Amino acid sequence: MAPKIIEVQVPEYNLSTKPDYLNVGQKVDTEIEKNFPDGLYVCRAIGKDDHPNFSLDGLVDIILKNGTDKYDSKRKEVCFEDFSMYDHDIQAGDFEIKNHKIILDDSNIYYSMFGDIVKKFYENVLLDRGFKVRIDILILYDANKLTRAQKIDPNAESARPELEECLYKFKNPEHKQDALVGIVKILR
Repeated sequence: MAPKIIEVQVPEYNLSTKPDYLNVGQKVDTEIEKNFPDGLYVCRAIGKDDHPNFSLDGLVDIILKNGTDKYDSKRKEVCFEDFSMYDHDIQAGDFEIKNHKIILDDSNIYYSMFGDIVKKFYENVLLDRGFKVRIDILILYDANKLTRAQKIDPNAESARPELEECLYKFKNPEHKQDALVGIVKILR
C-alpha cells in the first residue's frame, strides 16, 4: 500500500517566537489521528532547513523513493559520535494510536505528541546543534517493520538511555520504503 501523505497548515509555527507547543501540537496530532488507523508507529521528525538543496516536495519524493531522508551516505548525522557504536538506520520515537487517539506516555511534558517534538527541536537541540529547528516533515513507519538498534560492541560506552531508545533499524534494509506508512507535511 502506498504511504499516505497529509498536509497540515500551521502558519503560526515558526522559530521567530517561542511556539505554543500545546496548540501547534494538538493541531498536528488531530490530523494524524484522523488520517492513520490504530496501531504502533515509529515517527521521525525532520526539518527542511537541514536539507537546503531540496524543496519540501523534493525531500518528500526522496523519502518516498528511499523510505528515509538518508540520501547521502557521506553526510554525518547529528550526534554521530554518540551513535556510531550502534547498528542503527534512523533516530526516531515510537507512539501508538488507539481508539483514534494518540496514546501519550509519561515522558510527554505537554498533552501532545507533536507539541513535545516541537519543544525538543526548539529548546533541547540547542545542546547538540546550537540552533533551533522547525519540523517540516514527520515520517511515519510501521513499528512492526523496525527494531531497536543494538550496540555493535557490547563493551563500548553507551549513549544516554533516552537517546539510545531513539535508535532504530529496518528489519528489511533492502526495502526500507515497505516500512513507510505516511508522511505529514507541516506547512508554514
